[in-house]
Amino acid sequence: MEENGLVAQLDYIDAVPTPFPEPLYELPPLILHPIAGNGELLQEGSAADEENRLMAVRRLELKMLCCLGKDLNRWLEQCLEFAAADPNLRELRERNLIDLLVEDPPDSVVRKMRTWGVIDFRTIFARALGLTAVFPEPPANEGITEAFVRCSGFYADALYRARRQALPPGGRRLSCRFEVYASGEYARLLERGWDL
Repeated sequence: MEENGLVAQLDYIDAVPTPFPEPLYELPPLILHPIAGNGELLQEGSAADEENRLMAVRRLELKMLCCLGKDLNRWLEQCLEFAAADPNLRELRERNLIDLLVEDPPDSVVRKMRTWGVIDFRTIFARALGLTAVFPEPPANEGITEAFVRCSGFYADALYRARRQALPPGGRRLSCRFEVYASGEYARLLERGWDL
């Protein structure tokens, strides 16, 4: 065994030094509200109306993604306000938060979404964030073209990529986590916490 200070020290403590883990910062929870589609119903139709029905479904899906995007954008704003008040989180930027939400969510969020039966939530979140970059409110039927509706997934994906790339990257990567709740579930947690 080679005699030097480090080897002797390791031999003495019988352990390999490991770096201290980066602190884990808890962000505000993401609260998701029910999406009702503004009371719109899909009409029953014949096979000849299948194209119209498909377009109606896609229009409704677009509106629902915009509603979800409002919740996601509200969370982004809350997290940025939260980070501005904490000197340890001042380097946190919107792009970091979008990456945390879509690209690398905490395991607890992945488990919760699977429990809810939402397996491909990353794509859903990305599309919602992309669409709300253009449509801060769900668009009326006459406010979106048929071509856009027909290829809405393609456009929403492109809008997400453009939104993310347009944002400046944050400083050092911070270890953050958050929880996701349905609005009713979160309200019940608050009631229990306040003994209501």
